[in-house]
Amino acid sequence: MQKNETILVVDDNRQITSFLTGELLPSLGYQSLEANDGKTALELVRTRPVSLMLLDMQLPDLTGLDILRQLSDEDRKIPAILFTAHGSEEIAADAFRLGVQDYLSKPVDADILNMAISRALAESRLEHEKEFLTNQLKDQVARLKVLARVGQSVTSTLDLDDVLRRIVEAGVHLTRAEEGFLALVDGQTDQLYLRAVKNIDQDKTKTMRLPVNDSLIGQVVRTKHPFRSTSSQGQSLKVSTGFMVYSLLHVPLISKDKVLGVLSVDNRLRRQEFTESDENLLTSLAGYAGVAIENASLYEQAQQEIRVRVRAEQALRDSEQRYELAVRGANDGLWDWNLRTNQIYYSPRWKAMFGYTENQIGNNPSEWLNRIHPEDVERVKLDISAHINGVTSQFENEHRILHKDGTYRWVLARGLAVRETRGPAYRMAGSLTDVTLRKNAEEKLLHDAFHDALTSLPNRALFLDHLNLAVERTKRRKNYHFSVLFLDLDRFKDINDSLGHALGDHLLMAVAETLTKGLRPTDTVARLGGDEFVVLLDDIQDTNTALRVANWIQNQFASPFVINEHEIFITTSIGVVHSTMGYNRPEDVLRDADIAMYYAKSKGKNRYEIFEHAMRDRIMERLALETDLRLALERKELQVSYQPIVSLESGQITGFEALVRWQHPTRGLLSPKEFIPLAEDTGLIIAIDRWVLRQACLQMREWKKEYPHLKPLTVSINLSGKHVAQPDLIEEIERVLNDTGMNPEQLKLEITENAIMEYNQYTAELFTRLQAMGIQIQIDDFGVGYSSLSYISNFPINALKIDQTFVSKMVKDNNQLKIVQAIISLTHRLGVGVIAEGVENTGQLRQLKELNCEYGQGFLISKPLLPDEVAKLLIELYPVDQGQEAA
Repeated sequence: MQKNETILVVDDNRQITSFLTGELLPSLGYQSLEANDGKTALELVRTRPVSLMLLDMQLPDLTGLDILRQLSDEDRKIPAILFTAHGSEEIAADAFRLGVQDYLSKPVDADILNMAISRALAESRLEHEKEFLTNQLKDQVARLKVLARVGQSVTSTLDLDDVLRRIVEAGVHLTRAEEGFLALVDGQTDQLYLRAVKNIDQDKTKTMRLPVNDSLIGQVVRTKHPFRSTSSQGQSLKVSTGFMVYSLLHVPLISKDKVLGVLSVDNRLRRQEFTESDENLLTSLAGYAGVAIENASLYEQAQQEIRVRVRAEQALRDSEQRYELAVRGANDGLWDWNLRTNQIYYSPRWKAMFGYTENQIGNNPSEWLNRIHPEDVERVKLDISAHINGVTSQFENEHRILHKDGTYRWVLARGLAVRETRGPAYRMAGSLTDVTLRKNAEEKLLHDAFHDALTSLPNRALFLDHLNLAVERTKRRKNYHFSVLFLDLDRFKDINDSLGHALGDHLLMAVAETLTKGLRPTDTVARLGGDEFVVLLDDIQDTNTALRVANWIQNQFASPFVINEHEIFITTSIGVVHSTMGYNRPEDVLRDADIAMYYAKSKGKNRYEIFEHAMRDRIMERLALETDLRLALERKELQVSYQPIVSLESGQITGFEALVRWQHPTRGLLSPKEFIPLAEDTGLIIAIDRWVLRQACLQMREWKKEYPHLKPLTVSINLSGKHVAQPDLIEEIERVLNDTGMNPEQLKLEITENAIMEYNQYTAELFTRLQAMGIQIQIDDFGVGYSSLSYISNFPINALKIDQTFVSKMVKDNNQLKIVQAIISLTHRLGVGVIAEGVENTGQLRQLKELNCEYGQGFLISKPLLPDEVAKLLIELYPVDQGQEAA
C-alpha cells in the first residue's frame, strides 16, 4: 500500500459514504474523497489525484456507467469498483469493458470490499509500472538511434540494426578505471574479449576524428574492421573495478577522465576481475563499435538514461515482490489459466486449502477438475466453457473439491477471461474461496427446516411433501397404493409429567428409532410434534400391508422401553387410512388418519382403527362437544347431583356421592359417561373436578345450617387420576375447606384403581397427607383394573367400592358372587370398609347383607338427586322433633 493512494467514494447514500470515508478506508491506511453525485465525482477526478473509485451504479444525475464512459472519452484511466443493488450480466459486461476492476452487489461486506480494493490497486500499480517501463524503453531506443546517426561516419563495420538489437537485449556500464580498461564477455561464445584504451592524445579528444595510429580504437576507425588479435601467454590486465548487468548496453570509453566514445555490444556479463597483462595478450576482439563524441555532455546524458532505466527495473522488481506477497497473503486461492498452453498457475494458498504443499500440485487443469465432486464436475465445466466462449460476463460457480484428508470442501470459484481485441480468450484468472462453513450452515438450516430437532425425523412439512408425491402417483398409476398410519402415544403426558421431560424426550427418541428400524427405506416416518408420529407406507400391494405394519408396531410396544434404567410401558393408538379412499390433497389424508386415531382412543386406546367416512361425522360431533364443554363452566351449564349412600345394616343415610351432570343447551341432560372421558382426554377434567369439590362443600354447609339436628353426613368426591400429579392439589383442597367451612372428616375422596396404578409414586404420599388432614380415601371401581388387593393394601386407604359390574351379576353368576365375597372378606381383614355400587334389586341387597357388606348405593336405594330433592328426602326421613324445633 502506498501512502499517497486516494480512493474516491461516489454514492448518493450519505450513510454509506460516511462509513467508508470516515471509518473503513482510514482504518486500512487509505486517503479518501467523497462525492454524492456524478457531476461532483467528475470534477474531483479532473482536479485531484485519484487512485481508485468506489462507484455506485445509480446516482441522482448520472449512472456509474455514464461516469466511466465520460472518463474513457477524456482518456482518463481511473480504476473503479462498481456497486449495485440490482445488477445483470449485461451491466456487468459493460462495466468490465469500461475498465471496472470488480463488480460487487449491495450490501457490500467489509472484508470482501477490502480484498477487492487490494486487488484493484495492485493491478493498477502494475499497469502504471508497465506503462512507465515501456515509455522509458521507447525513449532509450530513440536516443540510441540519435547516437548511432551522430557517430555513423566512424563506426566499425558492425551493422547498425544489429547494434540496435543488441542494445535492446543487454547492456553494461563499466565504471571509470584508473587506466581506462574495458572488459567484455560474449554471451554466445563465452570467450573473453578485452580492449585497452590508452595512449590517447589528450589534445585531440576534442575533435570528431581520433588518431588512428596510437591506439586500438584508432585501428578500428582507420580500417573499418574489428580488431583481432591472438596470444598464447594467457595473462590478463588488471581492472580495478567491476561491472553490472543491464538489459541495455551503453558503455562510455574513458581515458584520463576524457570521454572518447560509446560502446554498444550484445553482452550477458557477470561481475569479475582481470589481472594485468601486456596488450599483445588480448584475445580476439568481436562485436565492438565505437562512436566518437566531441565532449562529455552526451556521456552524461547516457549516464542519466541508465539511471532512469535502473530505477524502472527496480520499481518493476518491487512491484513483483508486492504481487508475490499479495498472492501469499491472500486468504483465497488464486489461479491463472493460460488457455494457449493449457497450464494453470495455482497459488500456494490454493494448494494449502486442500492440504497440499507447494511441490505436490502441478500446473495441469486436471489438478483442479479431477478433484471436483462427481456430481458437480460437469456443471463446473459448462460454466467455464460458457464464460470462455463469451456467453457469460464472468465465471462463478460453487462446487465441492476433494481435500487430501478424504473429505470434500465447498468452494466458490470466480474468474474472468482475457481476450484478444477481436479474438478468442487466451487467459483466464480468478480465485477460489472456501465456503464450507457457510454451506454447512445453509444445509443445517435447510435440514432443521424440514426435520424434527429431537428425533431428526422428517417434520410435518417434509412429510406432507412426500405424501403429496404419493397422492400424485395415484392419479398417474392405476396399480399404485399407499397407506398412512397416524400414531399417538397413550398416556405420554402422564409419563412426561411424572418421570420428567428429559426422560420423556429419550422415550420419544426410542420410539422413533424403533419405527425407522422396522420399516423399509422407501417408507417415511415423521414426527408431527409432541407424542404424535406418522408413517407413510409407499407403493404397497394392498391394504392388508398397512394392517400388518399396525400389528407389528403394537407388538413392539408390548415390551417395555428401557430408558435410563427405567422400564416404561406405553401403548399407542393408531389411525389407518388407505389411498383407495380417493384423495386429491395430502392434508385430507392426514386429517382422516388423525380422525381414525382419535376414534381408536375413544374405543379404549392401545388399538388401531381404519378410517371410514362415518368416523368423520362422529369426530366432528366430538369436536363440537369439546368446544361446548369448554364453555359449559363459563355458562354454568354443569350441575351436581347427590346419590345417597346407606348403611346396609341400619338402612340410614350416611352420606352422598357427588355426581356431575351437564345440562347441554341442545342435547339435554348428559350423564358423566357422555362427557367425562372427553374431559379426561382434553385436560378439562381438572377444572371440572375442582368445581364439583367446591360446589359439594358449599352444599354440605347449607344442609348443616338447615338441618342442625342431623348427625354429620359425608360427601364423596371423585378425583381424576390427572389430579394426583398436580403439585397444588393439597393447597387447593385446603383452600376449599377454609372457604366453605367444611369439616375435613366429612369429606371422602374417591380415586379409581387404575389411577392409583398409573400414579403410584405420587398416591402413597398424597393419601398419607390427606388422611393427616382428616380426609378419607376410597378406591373407586375396584375389581376392573389390573391391581390386586394385596397391592392396594400398601396404600393408606379407608374403603373400597366394589364395581357395579360384579354386583349386577352376583345373583345369576356364582363366580361373580365369589369375587364379591372375597373382596368383602379381605377388606374386613385389612380393616378397610367396603361399599357396593349399583344395587338395583332386592336380591342383590339381600346377598350383600349376608356377606356383611357395610354400605351400598344404587337405584334400589335412590337415584342421584338434585339439592332440592335431597332436602325433601331428608325432611321425610328425619323430621324435626317439636321439642327440638321449639328449642
